[in-house]
Amino acid sequence: MTDKTLGWMLRLVGLLAIIAVLWGIQLILPDFYTTMWQLLIDGDLEGLTAYISSFGYEAILISIFMIAFINAIGLPSIPFLTVNGVIFGLIPGIVISWIGEVLGIEISFRLTRKLLRKQAQKVIQRSNMLEKLDSYSCVKTIMAGRAIPYSPNVVVTALSSLSHISYKDHFVANLFGKIPAVIIEVWFGHDLLLIREHWGRLLVLTFVVIAVYAFLWWRRKHQ
Repeated sequence: MTDKTLGWMLRLVGLLAIIAVLWGIQLILPDFYTTMWQLLIDGDLEGLTAYISSFGYEAILISIFMIAFINAIGLPSIPFLTVNGVIFGLIPGIVISWIGEVLGIEISFRLTRKLLRKQAQKVIQRSNMLEKLDSYSCVKTIMAGRAIPYSPNVVVTALSSLSHISYKDHFVANLFGKIPAVIIEVWFGHDLLLIREHWGRLLVLTFVVIAVYAFLWWRRKHQ
């Protein structure tokens, strides 16, 4: 068996596994997808918090699955990160959200690269601007892009998948780059939903985050 055949078989097994999981959830919880969709469309964060919490300990797997799935298809996962701190507690909520983000982004990165890499290489070769952009695609650059809170993951994923960066380097950049972004997003969400209790800390956190990122931007600009 050649490496190419083995690769196709592994991808097929992975695809079938994803379909099986999605189908299994539909069988066990027929109203799961419709309820989640309606809560997200309505922007009902309190309802989303209550619904995920209703699954008990399984809520951890539900949250990781939804964050990973939404990232994999290129949609924003902010609603889930916002409520996770309230559902699980601040530190567990950050860890659970980080796991979901890393998994979903990796799936999205690999899918996008497999589907568009060859076409993108032809376009990059014809464009000096894209070649220059591709030359900046390294662990530090991708990590910096991932570390920006509330930035759309799909943009960084698209640029990464079309660049020369390796799977290993992207995984490292994703693994560590998402840490500060997830901490800020979950923490902000936690304090916003419980603003009566944490309004003072929220103000301090906002000031610190703005100051830190402003300093990093200033330093980057002058380098």
